[in-house]
Amino acid sequence: MTSVEPSTPSNGLSRSETVRLEALSDGVIAVAITLLVLDLKVPHVGDESLWTALAAQWPSYAAYVTSFLVIGILWINHHSIFRQIRYATRGLMLINLVLLMLIVAVPFATSLVADYLTEPGFNANLAMAMYSALALSISVAMVVLWGYSLRHPELLEPYVDVAEARRSFPRFSIGSSVYAVLIVVSFISAVAALAGNFVVALYYAFEHLPKTRAASPDSPSN
Repeated sequence: MTSVEPSTPSNGLSRSETVRLEALSDGVIAVAITLLVLDLKVPHVGDESLWTALAAQWPSYAAYVTSFLVIGILWINHHSIFRQIRYATRGLMLINLVLLMLIVAVPFATSLVADYLTEPGFNANLAMAMYSALALSISVAMVVLWGYSLRHPELLEPYVDVAEARRSFPRFSIGSSVYAVLIVVSFISAVAALAGNFVVALYYAFEHLPKTRAASPDSPSN
């Protein structure tokens, strides 16, 4: 006899499918990552060589590559999280909405860094500190999103190992601490802080979410 799942969890939270939430997230992230390219300008040269003019724009390229990696890896991890979430509550949707609000600000922060990274004085440090602060905010939002899901395991897919997920949570959330340090580093060396943001993004390119007990019945095998 097949049991039928209740439409509402025992704690009274309303549930809804995550399809629309994921579709909205994918659309917003796609727009944000596309806007990054607007910072790459075609230089108009006079007597100088095109190569020299292109090389002079290296801050724009560095900021673009770092931000593209940050948003791209964030999208991968967002997908990994929602692969393990079966239902979304209003609270989860609101947390995700805050996350999207922060993501769409990345192109602005990227422009700030591209314009001021090599500026003398305090401007470069402040621009990089704002970039790192935004990265910290996004990281915290992701941590809260996954932490909320773990606090309400009834929202997760039945094959998720909740105990293992909670044990691996510190490894998933360590980026927030690093970004906080990078804010301080920004006031010492803006270039070093940008490199640090790139390294943190590389760290999250690897899987830090827990392995599930078993493969999802309807998910493709890897």
